[in-house]
Amino acid sequence: MSVLTAAACDPGYPTVMQVGMSERIRFAWSWIVRAVREAGHERYVALQVLRCTLAAVVAWLLVAEIFHFQQAFLAPYVAVFLVEATVLRSMQQAVVQLGAVVAGLLVAVVVTRLVESTTAAIGVAVAVGCVVGRWRRFGSSGIWVAITALLVIATGTTDSPVLLGERLVETMIGAAVGVAVTALVFPPVYTAGKEGAELTAELRDLLRDMAAGCREGTADGHHGWVQRARGIDSLVRRAFDESRWAHESARLNPRPAAARAGERARRWDRTLDDLSSVSSAVEELAHALGPVLDDDTSPPRGPGADTELHRARATVASMLDALAGMIEEVGEGHEVDPEGLCRRNLTDLAQLATASSDTLLTARLGAVLHTARRIVAAMRLEVEDA
Repeated sequence: MSVLTAAACDPGYPTVMQVGMSERIRFAWSWIVRAVREAGHERYVALQVLRCTLAAVVAWLLVAEIFHFQQAFLAPYVAVFLVEATVLRSMQQAVVQLGAVVAGLLVAVVVTRLVESTTAAIGVAVAVGCVVGRWRRFGSSGIWVAITALLVIATGTTDSPVLLGERLVETMIGAAVGVAVTALVFPPVYTAGKEGAELTAELRDLLRDMAAGCREGTADGHHGWVQRARGIDSLVRRAFDESRWAHESARLNPRPAAARAGERARRWDRTLDDLSSVSSAVEELAHALGPVLDDDTSPPRGPGADTELHRARATVASMLDALAGMIEEVGEGHEVDPEGLCRRNLTDLAQLATASSDTLLTARLGAVLHTARRIVAAMRLEVEDA
């Protein structure tokens, strides 16, 4: 029975609107609970709302109630605009914002001196302001050059140095409030490591899946390995973005947690450099494994060749497991290959390839060995050539 049919038969049955309202209330409550209990997206949004609200109110009180400026709206607008994701970014944006406003004031003054009609002056000022605002130093704040010029001309303040000074002071007050709120009211701190751990886990799991495929002697998963290896690039970019945000949030941030976040990000930097070098080599390794597992193109082989091929695949599988363990050690910040397991497996594979009487198998194992050595070299390990 549908909701509408049940509602028609039973006056006490909840309507579609009531069910929808109940779900919305439940979602809103769960969102609030997550914001309070967990340091995640919900808490970040809640804190940004708090900071923006506080910045707007404080800026308005300063400009309207204490200094009694006539056009107090500019200060809270700028204050909200400058509540940024990091303290450093807030300060940088404040400098840019002030520069854009000063440029807009200058454009308005010059245009009104040259153009008598207010309508024409607005058009010319906006056009000039848009061109000036394209300067790359202004970035996304470039539009403020045209907006400031428009507001100044429209309000008729270009003939009054006092009013022009008030516009500049309002902007400075708003900028100061925005930066202060960002820096003092739960300044954002971002930590590095989560994306790096996911990158480490994906590289490790992919190598172990390759090892399992080699032991089974089947190339069924080869195409999937290549696709997964290609997708690792996106994990690398996310990990570097996370580290960059962590470094930026630690600068000029007075919270003790910021210093710890910066130190953690520095520890991850070298790890990410190593893992990013590994990711490209893993894709080549996935390609190189295909011929080792595919018998269709192999010419007829002599007695004992199947045993040799089986041994080769088992040796490759052991090497892949050792590489996976080594990458896991790198991600956890431990000593890399302390017992030399990975290096011994590489040596065994090199000796097997050299001793093989099957030249095609030797060539295929050589391609695998070359790529594996690239991965080991990215981990700053020395491997002797066989």
